Amino acid sequence: MKLPPGQKRVLEALSALVREGISPTAHDLTKALGLRPQSLRQHLEALRRKGLLRLYPGGHGRPTHLELTPEGRLLAGLAIPLVGRIPAGPLEANGEEVEGLLLLPGKPHLFALVVEGDSMAEYLLEGDLVVVERGPKPRPGEVAAVLHEGRTTLKYVYPKGDRVVLRPHNPAYPTLELPAEEVEIQGVFRFLLRGREALERFQLLLRL
Repeated sequence: MKLPPGQKRVLEALSALVREGISPTAHDLTKALGLRPQSLRQHLEALRRKGLLRLYPGGHGRPTHLELTPEGRLLAGLAIPLVGRIPAGPLEANGEEVEGLLLLPGKPHLFALVVEGDSMAEYLLEGDLVVVERGPKPRPGEVAAVLHEGRTTLKYVYPKGDRVVLRPHNPAYPTLELPAEEVEIQGVFRFLLRGREALERFQLLLRL
């Protein structure tokens, strides 16, 4: 979503306050941006109408508290979308519907997936959340989410001329060699969060 400069500036200031651990109010933004209250209110209302912000008026001269919606957190770079499950075993179908948010600083091309299967064990375990970056090409031996014939898997990737080798971590699973034109790199592995239980315990997962 592309925002006008004024709204973008307000969203960036909100993001900065949240990153500092501040629960922002309209008064905080007025000080941070040097805007007149009336101008700020117009920007806040516009962000609210776009579904990026919730406003909680304090009443009786108290400041309005501000809360970014999940969509607002994504746009502000304060969350990483969780888009489903990805097998780390045989190639299986996988969709990309957003299931929730990881409340961690992100950037536009990062997304997270829940690992299923054991072909990448002991490196990636079932239930882990992996964060991958869409866009860059994997270097030889990097782990990537790859799509082949409508199915997605996590594997070590080794480009080999006009072919590509997909290797599991678990030697019990076969190494695949496929035509490079038939394989789409969906994202390169960046980091993992060990176990969904731990995420829920630390309340890093927020259902949309």
